[in-house]
Amino acid sequence: MVVPQKVGIGLTQFIDFTIKGSTAKTNMVRQIKYQSDYNPAFDYWKQLRDGIIKYHESNLNLDFFDQLLAQIDDKKKKNYTHAIKQYKKFLKNKDISWFNPGKSTWISNELIVRSSPELGLIIDGEPHLIKLYFKGKSEKVDKRNTSTTLALLTTSSYEENYDSIVNRSVLNLDKVKLYSNSNITEDQLIALESEASQFMYIWKKI
Repeated sequence: MVVPQKVGIGLTQFIDFTIKGSTAKTNMVRQIKYQSDYNPAFDYWKQLRDGIIKYHESNLNLDFFDQLLAQIDDKKKKNYTHAIKQYKKFLKNKDISWFNPGKSTWISNELIVRSSPELGLIIDGEPHLIKLYFKGKSEKVDKRNTSTTLALLTTSSYEENYDSIVNRSVLNLDKVKLYSNSNITEDQLIALESEASQFMYIWKKI
């Protein structure tokens, strides 16, 4: 008996897949399947992602982002400047403190999604596990099409023992919109499993 080999992808890749149309989904899976191994040098948003984590984890001053921007390659500077401006807008007038988000995974048959959120933030008294999404300018990310991702985050297995009062959230940084789960419905869970099944169907066909 041949045991199927599980396929592992990142949460951003899964989000990208779920928000695309049918033909674009196939192209997306093809890119993931045949891409070269991860290299930090080709992770466009890595410096900002790591910088945001460091800012909160170390309780730094906002000036940290200006120092970060000074280190960014000129080719990225325009997009980074905009993203940092939007993140500062998100932080404005909020009481925010950090907690360790830990790591998490979501598994559905042959698909494993590395679903670890980047941020654990208590925002005005409400705890959030937050996935940062930087592609809001090129991809439409709204309340409707984040529902599947929120269902995935809610049903993931976490290293830390979080209770139900911790919000699972996606921050569309470009639009400064934070989408959080309220009550995950059976329909959302069905949609989540359907997306995972479709991903694996395409994966096996290409």
